[in-house]
Amino acid sequence: MTNQVILAIDTATPRGGIALWRDGRLLTQSLLTVPREHSRQLFVEIDEAMTMTQTDRSQLTAVSVTIGPGSFTGLRIGLSAAKGLCSALEIPLVTVSTLEVMAARVLWSPRPVACLLDARKDEAYVAVYDTSRGIPQCLEPPRAVPIDVFLTSWGDRDLFFAGDVHLLPESISGDAVVPGHLHAPDAGALAWLATHRLAVGHTADLVNVEPEYLRIPVFVPSQKQVTGGS
Repeated sequence: MTNQVILAIDTATPRGGIALWRDGRLLTQSLLTVPREHSRQLFVEIDEAMTMTQTDRSQLTAVSVTIGPGSFTGLRIGLSAAKGLCSALEIPLVTVSTLEVMAARVLWSPRPVACLLDARKDEAYVAVYDTSRGIPQCLEPPRAVPIDVFLTSWGDRDLFFAGDVHLLPESISGDAVVPGHLHAPDAGALAWLATHRLAVGHTADLVNVEPEYLRIPVFVPSQKQVTGGS
């Protein structure tokens, strides 16, 4: 598909980012490295990317965003920003799993790629992809599960691991882990995956789309609320 100008937004993890993609190539990419500042930093980075590439918002043909799993707050920030832009500009929204974006950084792998994110509470968000044909194909959809349960379900099958690999037992050898610079999601990979979604007409419903948390968000009230303000 030609004449694509795609803004990609990833705020699912502490290492977020934005990217601008035009006509088959990545124009620019920047990192959002302060999670608590994602909401304030996001539009500053978007405006800087637009200025640097001499792109006007009116030229955007789609916005892509990581839909989850990830930080509950981060996912809401990214999706709200993406939906707002798409609504104002009347352009499509493309959503992609955070774990699939991670898999897209390990293309042409001879083994299935298991992507992990720390879900806390002794669980990991996990999905497995076949990337041997140059684009991620989902073998096991994202779920929240104890890491030992996941490893048991896959038995002795060879896997490559990406993401929060510190969750793995020490028995997993180093050659089963992808290089460190490929562990985090990547806004450029997100933009590239969006081009494939758009080519087959896979876009999100702006009205009904919600983050894919994979488990119910738990919001802890402040101490003042707990004690009734006393």
